[in-house]
Order: sequence, then C-alpha cells, then structure tokens
Amino acid sequence: MQDSFIPFGFQYYRSPTPFRDQWEQDLSNIAGQGFNCVKYWVQWRASVSKEGTYHFDDIQELMDIAQRNGLKVILNVIFDVAPAWFYKKYPDSKMVTADGSILEPRAINCRQIGGAPGPCYHHAAAAEEKAKFLAETVKTFKDHPALWVWDLWNEPELTTGIKRKLSFDNQVCYCEQSLLVFQERLKNKYVTLEALNESWQRTYGSWEEVEAPRGQGVFNDLVDWRLFMSGTLTDELRSRVDIVKSLDLLHPVMAHTVPAPIFNMITAGSDDFKLAEPCDLTGNSLGSSAWSADLLISAAKGKPIINSEIHALPGNTAMKPRQPDLREMKRHILTPLARGITGYLFWQYRPEILGQEAPAWGSVYLDGSPTPWYKDMAHLNKLVQNNKQELMHAKRRGDGIAILFSPQNQVANFAAHDHLDTYNDSLQGAHKLLHELNYKVEFLHETDVNEKTLEQYHCLWMPYPLYLNRKLCDILRQWVEKGGILISECSFGALQAENGCHSYTVPGYGFDQVFGVRETWIHSAENLDHSYHQVAFESRTAIPLRNVMEHSKAEESAADDTAHGSYYKSDIELESHVKVLAEFAEDRMPVLTTAAYGNGRAVWFGTLLAAAYWQDGHPGTLQLVRDLLQKELKLQPYVQASGGVRADLSEWEGEQDRGAFLFVHNEGDMAVKADVTLGIVYTSVEPWFDDGSAEIQPMNLLKPTTTKLTVRVEAGDVQVFRLS
Repeated sequence: MQDSFIPFGFQYYRSPTPFRDQWEQDLSNIAGQGFNCVKYWVQWRASVSKEGTYHFDDIQELMDIAQRNGLKVILNVIFDVAPAWFYKKYPDSKMVTADGSILEPRAINCRQIGGAPGPCYHHAAAAEEKAKFLAETVKTFKDHPALWVWDLWNEPELTTGIKRKLSFDNQVCYCEQSLLVFQERLKNKYVTLEALNESWQRTYGSWEEVEAPRGQGVFNDLVDWRLFMSGTLTDELRSRVDIVKSLDLLHPVMAHTVPAPIFNMITAGSDDFKLAEPCDLTGNSLGSSAWSADLLISAAKGKPIINSEIHALPGNTAMKPRQPDLREMKRHILTPLARGITGYLFWQYRPEILGQEAPAWGSVYLDGSPTPWYKDMAHLNKLVQNNKQELMHAKRRGDGIAILFSPQNQVANFAAHDHLDTYNDSLQGAHKLLHELNYKVEFLHETDVNEKTLEQYHCLWMPYPLYLNRKLCDILRQWVEKGGILISECSFGALQAENGCHSYTVPGYGFDQVFGVRETWIHSAENLDHSYHQVAFESRTAIPLRNVMEHSKAEESAADDTAHGSYYKSDIELESHVKVLAEFAEDRMPVLTTAAYGNGRAVWFGTLLAAAYWQDGHPGTLQLVRDLLQKELKLQPYVQASGGVRADLSEWEGEQDRGAFLFVHNEGDMAVKADVTLGIVYTSVEPWFDDGSAEIQPMNLLKPTTTKLTVRVEAGDVQVFRLS
C-alpha cells in the first residue's frame, strides 16, 4: 500500500475555499516544489444541497488538476455538516445533551458552511442518507487515477467540538432513539435484568425503565453509558468502511483522530485504538509531539500511519499565528519520523480566508507566494524522499515496557472527581518519565490485555488504576507469577467493576498479596497538615518524597534524593519480604516498594508520582524512576543517551547492506554535547543537515559490540544521522 510512497503535502480544499481561480496555479506550485499529495474535503451539505441531487463538480475539477500535476489525493468525506433540507425534514434527528439542550445546526469556525454537528448517530433516516451520500461519492471517484486514500472521518468526536468542554451536562445523546439503542446494548451485555441491577445497584423492573446517567453519582452506569457512546463512533466508522469496500476494493480507507486526552471519553467519545481497527491505515491531527506519535503507533498496531493535519500555523482573526522557524518545522516532521510515521500533510496550503480561522493556518502567504517556512517544508520533504526506501523499511526495537491505556478507568475517574486530571496527568506523566529516560514508549489498551499480548513486555505500568475488573486482574496476576514486572500507583482496584462498589481491601482483587502492601488509609493532599508548595490547586500539592536507594560515591555527589508525589498519600502495612525504595519525607512512611511474586516483581507507588512529574518535572522524580527501572529492575533502554537529549534509532537492512537512522532531539533551552550508545556496531556516520555534528568514539576493536557517538545539538533542535 505504501511501499514506495511517502505522502508529503497539504490539506488544500474545504469548500468554498480556496476559490476556483486559484486552483490551477496552487496545485502546479505544490507539485513544482516537490510535494506529492493533497487532501480535499467532500462535504455532505456542499455536495447534496438538494435532496436526491448530488453535485461533485468542484471535486472533479480538483481531481483532474491533481492528476495533471502528478499529485495523489486523499478524499476526506465529511458527514458532520448535514444539509439544511435534512434538518427540516427530520427535526427529531438533532442531538440532545444531558441538560436537555437540543443541538441546533450551526456554522462554526471549522465548518463554515453550516450544518454542524450533524444528526444523532442513532437516527435511522440519517444513517440512510449518509450512506447514500458516501456511496455516490465512491462511485464517482473510485476510478479516478489521482485517488490514493479514502479518509472517512476527520477527527472523530460526538459533537464536532460544539460540546467538547468536559462536563456532565455536555454529554450526548439523550434523545429517545439513543436511549432505545442503549437499552438494547445493555440487554446484549447483561442478558438478564437481574445482572444489570447487580452491576448498577438498581431495582429496575423492566428494560424500558433503564435510564441514561446524567450526573455524578455511581460508577458503573456512567462507564456503560460512555463506552456505549464511544462504541457508537466506532460502529459508525465501521459502517462507512463497509460501504466503501463494497464498491472499491482498490483504495485503502482510513480515519484520523485527535489523540487523548485532548479528545476524551466523556464528551468526545474518541478511542484511538478502537477507531484504528477497521482501517487500512490511520492518522492523526496534532501528531508532532512524542506523546501523540507514540499513542497513535500503539493504536495502529503495525498499520501505516500519516500525520493528517500538522498544525504548524494555528491562529484566528483575533490571535495571529506565530511564524515558525526551521527548528520548529523539523520538530513537526522528525519527531514522528523518528518513530516510524511516514506521511505528512500540513493544515493547510493557503491561509484560511473565511470565518474565524482567517487569516491563519497558511503554508504560503495570502497571495499564494512562498513563505520561509514553506521553503523549509520543501527542504524537509526532499530529505525524506531521498531516503524513502530505507525509511519505509526501518524499524525500532522495543524496550519491553508498556503503559496501560484504560478508557474504563478514565470514565470512572470522571465519575469520582468531576475532572480527568488524576487519570490524564498520571497517564501522560508515565509517558513523560519513560520518554525522558529514552525508552521506546508503548501503550497497551485494556481490552487487548491477554496472555499473548503480555508476552511482548517485561514491564507494565498502570497509571492510577482506580477502577479494575476481576478478569483483567487474574490475567495480570498470572503474568507476574510467570516473570512480569507490574508497576502500579495507589488505589489499585479500589473500585470494582463487577458491582461498582469500593473494595474492602486495597489493593483490590487479592493484589495486597502480590504487592505485599495493604493500604490502611489514604490521605487527600489538601487534608495533610503541611505547608508544601502549591502546584495549581490544593489536590495538586507536591508531596515531598525521599529516594532511599543506594548510590555509589560517584553517584551521590550528583544524585537528587528528593522527589514529588501528588493528590494522595497512602499509609500502608508491609509484609516482611517487601523492599522499601522511597519514603514520604514527612513521616518516613514507605511510598515506593518492590516485592517478589512468583518469578516476577510487583512495584507499588503510594501516591500519584507520574502525575506529579507531569505537573512539575522535578529532576529528583526522574532520578527516582531511573534508579527503579535501571538499577533495581535492570531494565535498560536499547538506545542510551546522556546529556539531556532524546535519541531514537530506526534500523533497516537491504539485500546488500544495512544501516540505521539516528534521531537526536534536544528538547532543552541550551546547546548540549551528548553521548549516545547503541547496542550494535556502526562504523560511519553521515548527517542530514549541514550543521549536524557526530563522532563515533573509539571502540574495543578486538570485540566490538556497541557504538558510542558524541553528538552536539543546539537548543530545541533535532539532528538526523545516517549510520552504516
């Protein structure tokens, strides 16, 4: 599918802009600068302004111009702008929020032609009309030689951003149709009403009595409700994929998401992992960060990936975009490229001129003339295309560490806290810690956890695992017994999915025996009698910890034995075989422990340590986790880097040679000279950029087993080296 093609180009057309008199010149300029791909929106409201009449004249002309210029096209089919006639004919199709508000159709900054957010996903007539529109689109363009990919959902979410703000009242959809489908899904899950009542702790006498939850009360009903609405998005995407594949087996299908936590399970309903499943390739917006790239790669499970919308020039009429320099352009391309993402589309080519997004987002000036950053894009594209054969086949070795990604726990956290900071801060903080220690960071979705998937990993990190179920815990226990290393923050299984009740013992599900730890009390940070500094608000107070792991004399002078926890402080009882690695500074209560269980290890944090690191980046917290992983657990990263840089290695092997690309990122604000050590021998190094500087250090020539390089990287820069 992508064996010899790395798409690199722009989102170009979102009706009605750019206007027709600019198309020929713009697309010729794009091709003339070496770019090879553009994206057009095919919008329901624009193409079907009258019932039963389909107009694709604009897209047809644009496809023909692309073909003449040798450009490949992604057709992004947009359904969340329903035609005006549809709403008039089906007024009951409008979504309803938890507070009873009806989402009337409207124009918004990114849907200027109106009709957002589209009809309820459970409205039968809406499903039929959307299917007709998609089928006509496919039949019209499936044989066009410029077509490359069908992109069937632009940033999947429930309300196209209209009710994205996190709150109970902003949930959808509470219309009669959605409730009926929800009740049917519950029948399929629970089979009997008695089983539902046991899970929700209710006394319903019939399925028709079952209500959709609207506020902060108990846990299991909200978990079922939000997973149902998230599943609705996935079901909708599957139906679109099925329609395309019934008419076109030649061209691949995809969708592109906005990664969590920007899109959440409560109001957006977007699950990157589930949305990737029905697609041939996948993509995302905001894909220029290590976080979003690592999450999408895990969700894609080996499928090709493109950055579908690189947001390099964000802004609006009030807030003008900042001009990006080459280093920023390098970050947008090289951060995902270092991880194996091979496709790049900038949002967008011309600056927007219609609506609130004007005059931002442009890769060229308003008159179409080239900007300095447009020239930087062309330069980066040339480098990528010159190395495309090797890049397409390059692979990164894993380090055997995964972070558990749990939508159920995310929903339960919201039910408990009325926010998602506890879960999201812990999830992102765990990624930040592993990323800065130079591990290849992977995520494992909770529904993918089984004996086979866990065999791929030495270690699993569980961010604030408040809400768990017995099936998952039984699998984890067996994995630890066989030699796995489990790292968990406090409150493991405190809430039980079987009945929504709090466990009498924490860790729950018998894991007090696995960790050798039992919580006797858990303090919220704001209830502690102290004067610790405030990070943002009281529950985010940084709780001082002390690293008590042994250091050599050489290490002691540089080691920082302080660290930070956040949100909670656990008082615990320990079994005799448990080893204490860190303590709360205030009372020396153990906060980090490790215990043998079977052939494996179980590590316990009695606070939200990762969340604290996400909030303040305390260097002692990073040192504590480094000591834990590398000294105590003997988990070394395959690529080792010093000097504050991040280094990634993508290796390839051809018929006659082998080599690798080394990406070195300096995310700090000062130039650094860093050492990078690789577990394989390379003898030559060639920089991609004129200012790239790297030297291979002398090795043991009698028995060479590693490569050590000294690299200099300016502040905020990324350098790439070809090794052979």
